[in-house]
Amino acid sequence: MLDRLYSVWLIAQRDWFEATTTKMFWLSALLMPVVTFALAIFGMVAATIASTSVSVGSYYVIDHSDGLAQEIRNEILRSDLTNFMFVLADRDPRSDDEEILRDVHEATQTSTIPVLVGSFVEHLQHPQRDFTTTSGDSLAKRFSVWWSNNKDRIIELAPNVSFAQYEEILTPNLSEQELISLLKDEEILGYFIIPETFVSSSENAKFVTEKILKQDLANWYERFATRVIQNKKFAESNISRETAMWLLQRASFRTSRAIASSRDSRTDSTAGTASSAGEETTKEVTAWEAAGEFAPIVYQYILWFLVFIGATVLMTNTVEEKSTKLVEVLLSDLDPVELMDGKLLGSALTLLTVVGLWIFLISLPVMMGSGAVIAFLPQAEEFLESGVLNSIFNPLHVINFVIFFVLGFSFYGYSLSALGSVCSNIREAQMMATPINLIAIVPLILMFPIALDKTGPLATIMSYIPPFTPFVMMNVVAEIDWLNYVIIFTWMSACTLGVRWLAKQVYTKGILLENKPAGIKGLVRLVGGSS
Repeated sequence: MLDRLYSVWLIAQRDWFEATTTKMFWLSALLMPVVTFALAIFGMVAATIASTSVSVGSYYVIDHSDGLAQEIRNEILRSDLTNFMFVLADRDPRSDDEEILRDVHEATQTSTIPVLVGSFVEHLQHPQRDFTTTSGDSLAKRFSVWWSNNKDRIIELAPNVSFAQYEEILTPNLSEQELISLLKDEEILGYFIIPETFVSSSENAKFVTEKILKQDLANWYERFATRVIQNKKFAESNISRETAMWLLQRASFRTSRAIASSRDSRTDSTAGTASSAGEETTKEVTAWEAAGEFAPIVYQYILWFLVFIGATVLMTNTVEEKSTKLVEVLLSDLDPVELMDGKLLGSALTLLTVVGLWIFLISLPVMMGSGAVIAFLPQAEEFLESGVLNSIFNPLHVINFVIFFVLGFSFYGYSLSALGSVCSNIREAQMMATPINLIAIVPLILMFPIALDKTGPLATIMSYIPPFTPFVMMNVVAEIDWLNYVIIFTWMSACTLGVRWLAKQVYTKGILLENKPAGIKGLVRLVGGSS
């Protein structure tokens, strides 16, 4: 028995040494965390840009209603004026500012912004007048002239005004055919069709565009159209908008986590005194803490990556050694089962070496240089204090990862080693491994649904299905009781030993076969004892 274990260890040591003494191994191992981190940063930046980017261009409105388009224009104008007034109110006047800007700033200090906006809207609302001939020196008139002739200056001071992104084409009576031509030529982003019954029903309202996945213009215009329709309905019901908003205010609850009560507050006589004495029994959950609940997904993804890639490499090495006749030399001194066990152990040690290196590279800078990280990136302080890293490096998750890495890699490694032993080239091995590869993808697809309901029927059922068990257990380990954990561990261990027994039957006979067995029936005959 000891001689057999020693032979297995020698094969494992040989494979581990050959893998870890190459420059490519260390280059790949060192670059992997860097590349992964860079891809994660790139993904977050790309997602942020995609979610916040807006189209810039013109649009047109076909209005079949009784002047709703004009009311929407005025509502957009009111919003732009309000934004601009707040900018001027918070901004100290400068020496190079126009006189009208200084006057409006002074007015914002002595009058409310809604009152100012109301007076300006009276002069600017659509349809607009010709302000170049406007006489008089009232603030509203002078500002209206300035507003109509200084669009670039307005955008410079308040970049969030609507016409910085969108500008409505006011050419009257354009037909749909003309608008479609403008769309095809990319001269407009799209056009809106407001039906006659838009106030009562939006069934026939349309937004026509070529970029159907880019909905920022439609969402923006819809927000103002909704406000106008709501105001009309409120007016018809003789209810002010403020009252209506108060009536429609939604109830909201802040998600909090329960805090274990102290011993002094556990008795019935003092049950109600803890909160009155100022002792907190709950703690509001931050966004980072909520993100920490998904920390096990990191382990599941890494486990899937290591098991899938490692088992595939193990199968490939088996095929290469068989095709180059190296396996015949090895089998002159070894039992086929010893060779199979030794190569699997060597691959497992290599992968664990990579994981250990990754953990070292990731944790050392964070733990040793957290102060420097905060100084360079102040936003990271909340992340470091949130406990997300503690969730990721939780000893329970680490130990569980090692246990099910061994079981998962053995399960898939023995399976693919057996398939590789009966194939004479890589193409044959890849074809035979396709069903196993498809099975291995399932837990990756269900990773997030299981994370959202770790005690649900999906997670419970899949935790007892051997091909999925190692990956599912990364997610549910913190939610499962110890009895079920032991049962699942025992069941997975028994299934892994069963797979090893089947792999042994195939590997022992297949490793020296010249021709691949004919499909599933050929493999069954190998397991049954006939070649």
